[in-house]
Amino acid sequence: MAEARPRAEVPGRWGARLLPGEPWMRTTFLLLLAIAAVLRLWRLGEMPFMHDELSALARLYPTLWETVRTGVMQQDTHPPGVQVFEWLWTALFGTGAFAVKLPFVLMGLAAITLVYRTAMAWAGAPVALLTAALLAVLQYGVLYGQLARPYAAGLCTTALVADQLTRYIAFPRRRHLIGLGIGIVLSAYTHHFALLLAGIMALSGLLLIPPARRRAYLTMLLAAALLYLPNLPIFLHQLGLGGLGGWLAPPDRYWPADHLWWVAHTSAALAVVLAGLIAWSIVRLWRHGTPVRAALPLFLAWGLLPMLIGLAYSVWRAPVVQHSVLLFSFPYLCIALSMGLHGIGRRATLAVVGTVAVAGTATLVTVRQHYAVAYASNYRSMIAVAREELADRPGTAVWFDAQAEQLDFLLHHGPLAGPLPHVRLRAAAGTPARLDSLLRATSAPHLVYGEGNGAPPEQLARIQRTFPRTLRRVDLPEGRVVVLARGPAEDDLPHVRPLAMAAPHHHTGAGWEIGAHLPIDTAGTIGWNMAGHEFGLLYTILLDTVATMPQDQLEAAVRLDVPPDATDVGLAVELVQDGRSVFYRTAELDRDRTTRPSGGTVLIVAARPEYAPARDRPVHARVYMHNRRGAAVRVRGMEVALRAGNPVLYGITGRITGPWTHRP
Repeated sequence: MAEARPRAEVPGRWGARLLPGEPWMRTTFLLLLAIAAVLRLWRLGEMPFMHDELSALARLYPTLWETVRTGVMQQDTHPPGVQVFEWLWTALFGTGAFAVKLPFVLMGLAAITLVYRTAMAWAGAPVALLTAALLAVLQYGVLYGQLARPYAAGLCTTALVADQLTRYIAFPRRRHLIGLGIGIVLSAYTHHFALLLAGIMALSGLLLIPPARRRAYLTMLLAAALLYLPNLPIFLHQLGLGGLGGWLAPPDRYWPADHLWWVAHTSAALAVVLAGLIAWSIVRLWRHGTPVRAALPLFLAWGLLPMLIGLAYSVWRAPVVQHSVLLFSFPYLCIALSMGLHGIGRRATLAVVGTVAVAGTATLVTVRQHYAVAYASNYRSMIAVAREELADRPGTAVWFDAQAEQLDFLLHHGPLAGPLPHVRLRAAAGTPARLDSLLRATSAPHLVYGEGNGAPPEQLARIQRTFPRTLRRVDLPEGRVVVLARGPAEDDLPHVRPLAMAAPHHHTGAGWEIGAHLPIDTAGTIGWNMAGHEFGLLYTILLDTVATMPQDQLEAAVRLDVPPDATDVGLAVELVQDGRSVFYRTAELDRDRTTRPSGGTVLIVAARPEYAPARDRPVHARVYMHNRRGAAVRVRGMEVALRAGNPVLYGITGRITGPWTHRP
C-alpha cells in the first residue's frame, strides 16, 4: 500500500512508537540499518587506528584526573567527554581495535535510527528512508562511524536532541524534556560543533514550543547550562587557542565543492544520482510542497548554519572546518534537500532508496576504495615493513619521521608490539646537516624509511643520495614507506625521472638560462664561480607538462664548493601562475650546510603542483640559485627531477589522484 496522499505533516502523526511507520516502511528501514551495520562492522577488528585515534589512546593516563588535566586540557582541542569514555571503556575492555571501535559503531547506528524517527515525524517515509540510506552507505557516515573519535558520538547525541525535541513538541511528556536536556549536555561534552548544533536546535525549540510550556523548557535549558559549567574553563582555554592553524589550512574557494564531491564518493555516477534526486525534490517542493514547506526553514537552519558559521570562523579567525565537524548537521541538510519527495508513494520510494543504497555501496568499495584506503595504516605499515626487512636482511637501518606518540602506542600495544631499533628523524635530524651526519654515520647496506605528514618534502631525496636504489615502495594515506639500498644510482622502482641537469660544459633538458657573465673555474673541481653575482643560474618548466597528479614532486639539487665565510646562499623554487608568484621555498646554506670531503655541499629543494592555489591555471616552476651577498661559492652542477607522487596521500578525506600501484 502506498503512503497516504500528501497532507500536512505534524510531528505526532505516527504516534509515540519506538519505530514509526507502516510495516513496509519499518522493514525497509531495518534493511538499511542492517546494511549500515555490515558496512561498518566488516573486518572491523582488522581496521587500524588512524592518527587521531592513536593520539587519543596515547593520551589515556593511569588516572582519570591526569587524563583530563594532561590528555585534554594541555594536549587536545575537544571537550573531555569522549576521552573520559575511552578511559573507562579501555580500562574494562582493553585497547584492541574491535573493542575500542565497537561502541562508536553502535552510536552511529543509533544515530541513524534517531534521524529516521525525526525525519518521519516532520517529512514522511520517502524523506526518512532516503536520509537513512545516505547515512547508511556513504563513506561520510561509514568512515566516521568506525573511528573511535567524537564524530559518531556527536552524531548520536545531536540526533538525540532532534528526536527528543520533536517528541516533546508532539507529546508534551516530561521524559522527552529530560531526554532533550541529556542530549544537549552530552553534545556539549562531546564536540564543540555538536554543542553548536545542539544550541541551534535548542534555540529553534523556543520558537516551536507553545507558550504554556516555555517555562519548563527554559528550566531544562538552565539545568543543561549548569551541568556544562565544569567544562567551561576547558572550553575557554581551547577557544583561546584559536583553531587548528598549526596543521589545518584555511578553506579556500574550492572547499565547499570539494566537500560535496567527497560526500559523493568522488564518483560522477553517484553525483548524478544525488543531483537528480535533489533537482526532482526541488521541483516537487515548488509544486506540491505545502505539507512540508513549514518545516523546511527548520531543517535548513540545522543543516546549513553550522557549516556557514564554521566557514566564517575558519576564514576570519582560525581554521576549524573539516569534513568531520559537519557530520552532525549533514542528516538535516539531507532532510531539507529531499523534502520535496514527500508523498511519492511506496514504489517510487523503494526505487529511490534502492538506487541510492546500491550506487552508494558500489562506489564506496570501488571508487572510494574505502576498505583498501581506510584499512591501510601509515604507522602500522612502517613498523610491519621494518620488522619484515629486519627478518630478511639483518643489519638494515630503520628511520622513521612520524609522530612519536602514535608510533609508541603501536610499539607497546597490539600485534606489532615489541622492541624495534630505529631512529626518530623528527626528533633527531632537525636540519639537513644533521640528517647528513646520520647518513655518514651509518654503514647499513639497506634502509627502511617511513614518513608521515609533516616530514620535509626534500628528506627522501637527500637520503637517496646515499641510498639511491629503491627496492620497495609502499604508498599510504598520510605517508609512505620505502626500502632503500646502497649501490648504483638507477632505481629498481622507476619513480624518480630526471628532467634536466646543468654543468659548466654541458647541460640537458630545455628551460635553462645560464648567465654568460658567470666565469668557470677549472682549478680543482670545475664549477661556475658566483663571486659578486646574486643570480645567474635559472631553470624554468611548465609543471603541467610533466606532472600527472598534484602530489608529483619537483626536486632540485645543487652541488657547491663553499668558502668558510660564505653566508646567505640559497637554492630557491618558485611556483608562478598568471605571471604571479604563488609559492616560494628555499634550501638555505646557513641552515642546511653540510660539507662532504668528496661531494661538496648539497642543497635540495622541492615543490608540488598542489602547492599552487589555483587549480585551473597553468603552473610554472622556476628553480634558481640566490647568492644574496655575492659570496665566492662555486656551483659544480644542478639537477632537476620529478618524483612520482603518492596518489592516496589524501585518500581518506580527499581524492585518490591516480592508480594505486604501490600498495601495502
